[in-house]
Amino acid sequence: MNVFRPSRIIKGIRVRSPFYATRIRNEVTGKLEYVALKTTDKEVAEKRARDKKVMLQKEQERMIAPKAQREAAATPLGKLADSYEKYLGTDCQPKHVHDTVTRLRRLFTELHWQHLADVQAGKFSDWLAGLDRSAKTKLEFQRSLKAFLNWLVETERLEKNPVARLRPVDTRGKKERESRAFTEDELRRLFAVAGKRLPAYLTLLYTAQRKSEVRALVWGDLHLEETKPHALFRESTTKDKDKRAVPLRPELAAMLRAMRPPDATATDKVFWFCWPTYDIMRGDLKRAGIEHKDALGRVAHFHSFRKTWQTFGSRHGVNQRAAQEILGHSDPSLTANTYTDIPALGLHEEMGKMPWFAGRTEEPAKNADARHNAHISGTACHVLTFDGKTENAEPLKKAAGAEELSRVPTPPDTSCHEGQIGCPGWDRTSDQVINSHLLCH
Repeated sequence: MNVFRPSRIIKGIRVRSPFYATRIRNEVTGKLEYVALKTTDKEVAEKRARDKKVMLQKEQERMIAPKAQREAAATPLGKLADSYEKYLGTDCQPKHVHDTVTRLRRLFTELHWQHLADVQAGKFSDWLAGLDRSAKTKLEFQRSLKAFLNWLVETERLEKNPVARLRPVDTRGKKERESRAFTEDELRRLFAVAGKRLPAYLTLLYTAQRKSEVRALVWGDLHLEETKPHALFRESTTKDKDKRAVPLRPELAAMLRAMRPPDATATDKVFWFCWPTYDIMRGDLKRAGIEHKDALGRVAHFHSFRKTWQTFGSRHGVNQRAAQEILGHSDPSLTANTYTDIPALGLHEEMGKMPWFAGRTEEPAKNADARHNAHISGTACHVLTFDGKTENAEPLKKAAGAEELSRVPTPPDTSCHEGQIGCPGWDRTSDQVINSHLLCH
């Protein structure tokens, strides 16, 4: 086996290293790979070179795992989680990094996992089934573990993800803190008691952005003096890491201009003195007489402002593509379904926009009943009431009008059995069959 001591030129003099090294050809790529043998003895270096070559050949033949996987298998999961935390910290929000790593460490502790060989899908599934938390929390644990193991696969420290085939936890219909949209009356009452927090609430509502994104606004992000005022939400503050310019209503822009301190700089926070915490908002809701949780179990919190904007937008005809852009959604179904409060849309009003095809509805109900009860012309008709008495239908015919009666075809046969559906005088289309019956003689 060819071993050598590498050398380099320092100040015009060739200096040779005391340690041996070798070069081994990778049969997959065809390139020579430099391997440091870390010994000053030639015989030891030759033995190590032979062992390295055999090891490389076994890796190429899939007889053993690659070196990166072997090293990861021998590394405690805690240290791998530390590396993963550093990786996430370069691109994710601190809260997301903290929550993800905290979930992983809890998993490793409660399942007694110390190395990658201990990670098993079955044990994790059993632990998740016994976890006394909401479905959303269980899903977050599953996502965190799956993302961590996927990262190990991407960095060639793990051959495959052992939990990749687990079915995601179903959260449909299992939300414990589902948000709801505010009603118009609730918004008026909330804004009436908001005090100095009113600009923050209005900005949350009329920009439809997340709490953390609005809270991170600085005066340099607000372009209030332009013809079309807007707020610029930077990539470093948005959840989707995408820059977003949101138009501002003139009324909101005027309010923000009025509250800007004369000595404010471009990097000063806009809401540094008037931002409502969660507890403060709960107090404002209580003073406004707004229930924190409604009869359906849906709660009102900061995210309700985003849902309110989209719900009102759907009701008043805001273009869905524009709403998706303002909300920062990549999936249009998220805008249409999750962020639209269906019960608050006013579906009765929407249903009322459909024309009615079964008959005229502009007359009072008693006149409509009269027409139904006078469909038989040329026969003696009476109305049977609930008390068993009969009344002459001639006044009802007059109430219905001769013009309306002329439109009704004369039945071919006026002989029938009393009260039977087959009677020509039975009005099949009437929605008042519970209130009266026709008896024709």
